[in-house]
Amino acid sequence: MDIKSLLKCLSDYNVRYVLFGATAMPIHGYTRATLDVDVFIDASDGNVQKTLAALTAFGYDMSDISLKDMQKTKILIRQYQLAVDIHPFVEGVIFDEVWKDRITGTYNYVPANFPSLDHTIQMKKAAGRPKDIEDLKFLEEIKRRKQ
Repeated sequence: MDIKSLLKCLSDYNVRYVLFGATAMPIHGYTRATLDVDVFIDASDGNVQKTLAALTAFGYDMSDISLKDMQKTKILIRQYQLAVDIHPFVEGVIFDEVWKDRITGTYNYVPANFPSLDHTIQMKKAAGRPKDIEDLKFLEEIKRRKQ
């Protein structure tokens, strides 16, 4: 089980998602280590059903997670070696806006969706943890250089 296989399952089930956090920052030119994969999903009924189906196909036991659970709560999946956090909401942004401005790129040669640099910065500001504040220094410098 690896990120490539997870992304393929999400794609196969047509899940509306974006990778974010440290896993997604290389798309903007900044890299740091992380212990998990953060996935921001559209929390509509249909998309959550697709997400549950994709995660089950990936190999996770999702039998104890309801549609409503996944729409209201961050789900931390700690099965096997790949730690995945599914977020139905992320502080500082609205999914539809992030989706509209998403970057379609690749992660290890697999198609994936990522938040724009501006949305990544908004998420980091809203999170406000020490590591997010450190990330902001680099992300804002990248933005400044692009202008």
